[in-house]
Amino acid sequence: QFGGKEVLEGAIPAVLERDLAALEVLFDVKEAEVLVQEKASSKLLCRHPYPSISCVGRCTWSPRIFAFCVVSSPESPDGSTFDCLVFASSSEQECEEIIGRIAAGFKHTEWFV
Repeated sequence: QFGGKEVLEGAIPAVLERDLAALEVLFDVKEAEVLVQEKASSKLLCRHPYPSISCVGRCTWSPRIFAFCVVSSPESPDGSTFDCLVFASSSEQECEEIIGRIAAGFKHTEWFV
């Protein structure tokens, strides 16, 4: 129910415990949105404009795992509910770069909205 960065430490393990099938994806951090495509087919899995992203970060116990929260029901009268999307990068450096790019886009959008 809360989309702040403080929820990531609990949300990431909760998502990983679901033991969902992992997919190899292509992550495209654009100027106004984040796109995630299935690597094998290039099928668009999700598209999230920065205003729908509430936070981004990585977990402290694994430097390659990162996540971001997105608004899942913006029309909700009591605010919004959020989904946590979890990813594993190929390296710690790649993880840092992706987080930094999402954070920069998110901050840029907040400032200009």
